[in-house]
Amino acid sequence: MADPIVMTLTLIMIGQILLSVPVLLTRAKESVIYLPLVLFLFAICILAILPLVHVQFSSGYQIYSAIAFPSLFVLCPSLWFYVEGVTAEKPWELNIKQARHFVLLLPAVLVSMMILFMPKDMHTAIFIDDLEVLEPFAITLMVSLLIMILLWLGQCVYTFFRITRRLVTYRKQLKNVFSNNEGKELKWMNWLLLVAISTWLFSLVTVLTSNLFDSFLFSLRAESLLSLLLVWSLIHFGLQQKPGFVGSNDEVTEDLASQNDNEDSTLDAPTKYQRSALDTEQSKRIANKINDIMEKEKLYLDSSLTLQKLSNYVAISPNYISQTLNETLSMNFFDFINKWRIEAAKPKILTNQDTVLNVALAVGFNARSSFYKAFKQETGKTPSEFRKQYSSTLKTTN
Repeated sequence: MADPIVMTLTLIMIGQILLSVPVLLTRAKESVIYLPLVLFLFAICILAILPLVHVQFSSGYQIYSAIAFPSLFVLCPSLWFYVEGVTAEKPWELNIKQARHFVLLLPAVLVSMMILFMPKDMHTAIFIDDLEVLEPFAITLMVSLLIMILLWLGQCVYTFFRITRRLVTYRKQLKNVFSNNEGKELKWMNWLLLVAISTWLFSLVTVLTSNLFDSFLFSLRAESLLSLLLVWSLIHFGLQQKPGFVGSNDEVTEDLASQNDNEDSTLDAPTKYQRSALDTEQSKRIANKINDIMEKEKLYLDSSLTLQKLSNYVAISPNYISQTLNETLSMNFFDFINKWRIEAAKPKILTNQDTVLNVALAVGFNARSSFYKAFKQETGKTPSEFRKQYSSTLKTTN
């Protein structure tokens, strides 16, 4: 009899997926990035119903196992496509070249066909009774399964590495375009990756220990709980998340896209701008101009200020501004604007006549946390430490 807690967690997970998929499909009409998310959840759903099949549909377990096995090889490509879509510099689209990510799916389908057409008594002996079957067909199948599982694990490691590198690059690029990145940095994706890795490691260790030691080293309840957290996180945040570069100008995103064409790019300034026509003197003039504009017009007070907005105001190409900031001023757009905001905040912090949150909002920040982080980065101190140091300096001077 199946564990009631495992069954409950499984039913909750399936219910979440069934409720969210129609919503995601509706949104997919406007943005195709939701389709990989639907595909990922659909594959998870197939894998998640294993306890239900064991209890309620044991006679159809052979058909289920033949369908479930290829579903494993849908998980990594679909998760990668979703991350690629929400971090894309331009609207993400499906194309035939992306089919290469499903390279393992074809041999997985061939293995599933072997499972489907094997004698039922052999399937029962191997997959249900866990007996050793020495017939050539059974040995071939088990070796094929082992090879495919090892390839799948390799694909998972590669996908996690790729997603991590993509997120690092994406967050750097955000700072070249926006002055406030709240809701764009995909910090929840770090949590998602942690849960995904934990879930798949638990699944792997559970399978290995059950086969090698005839007992489970880790509880199936823990595995089910992690799977539920994975699905909940992806649904909860996936329904809220929009592509990070929404609202940026085509010229800006095309420049970022060209920088990101080579995934091994280190994004160092000389490489990024080696084809630029901007010379040193022009760059210095642009630097002086945007600093003057910041001082006189206080554009940094606009919490939604972007590279494109600044470009429109000073009538200079956003790519030239970005190059000037990186090469001449040695900072990105995000740090440049926040430097001005922190300078504007310092007198307000010292007077101590308003809350830190109100000061942060007054100088252009959207959140208290981002203000604290920027203030500490710029001054090496928190606002309260900065105020105390100034007070101590005054006392010493007097």
